[in-house]
Amino acid sequence: MSNVHESAPTPGDRVSASVFVEAPPAIAFEVFTDQIDTWWRHGMKFRNGARDVSVLHLEGKLGGRLFETIAAGDQAGHVVHTGTVTAWDPPRALQIEWRAVNFAPHEKTTVSVTFEPRRDGTQVTLVHAGWAALPPDHPVRHGQPVRQFITSMGLWWSDQMTSLRMRVAEDRETPWMRVARAEMGVRADPPGSSNPRIGEYHAATNAAGYDDKASWCSSFVHWTLAGVGIRGTGSALARSWLDWGEALDHPRPGCIVVLWRDDPSSWKGHVGFFLRDDGPDVVLLGGNQLGSVCEQHHPRANVLGYRWPAAT
Repeated sequence: MSNVHESAPTPGDRVSASVFVEAPPAIAFEVFTDQIDTWWRHGMKFRNGARDVSVLHLEGKLGGRLFETIAAGDQAGHVVHTGTVTAWDPPRALQIEWRAVNFAPHEKTTVSVTFEPRRDGTQVTLVHAGWAALPPDHPVRHGQPVRQFITSMGLWWSDQMTSLRMRVAEDRETPWMRVARAEMGVRADPPGSSNPRIGEYHAATNAAGYDDKASWCSSFVHWTLAGVGIRGTGSALARSWLDWGEALDHPRPGCIVVLWRDDPSSWKGHVGFFLRDDGPDVVLLGGNQLGSVCEQHHPRANVLGYRWPAAT
């Protein structure tokens, strides 16, 4: 569970949120930084983009940016730059110079995060400091008195740290998702050439020898699971996964989702890994989505089944 407490030499200057995660510091650091979009909560309380229409990025280097890209809606393509990395010491610590969207150019706060090894895991501690330098009537406080604002900021970060703990726990339960995320951005080549990486996805299926112009969503799922020693269907047909593993009544993070395409009774389909629900849609991480390995929304009405690796 996460703990929140105010620890400030100047009243109202800082909050601290800490959480224990069941993973070594190297993995906790990687999830916090490289996978920040997977655990950073959604919604206007936590992001500038409404609902699930934004992607958060943290560039892992000194001087790297923390920024949010609005992926859909009226502001599609808009980038919100929230912070700059001012200390980078993986897997022990990092520090970010943090600015809210309503900060003046000279105003800033500091977010410092440490990753301390503990027995069977890591204590992640985040300190957000510098609030005392902002005037009591600053718009970032939303009219709240200083102490009330600091309390609300502590709870805000506590929610985020709880989400981080849950994401690390999911990472332990679904090791194939780490393999899949590492492939994000792999893309089919333009006509006239073929991405050899996608040929590798096909290699262990009945599409072996085909290029990236053949449907490769099922081959990607097969290749991803093989990366952690789980046997797939051996077929490049998306619907082959309907007979694989164990059926789930409801989706769980990392499960395989099979969808129909064109017509529910046809042989055509799509398959990917479940990330989350979003209104009437399911959000999947998969291959051959918009021609690449990426996240994509799909209508929940098109779902044929949810599958999980069979117990061994």
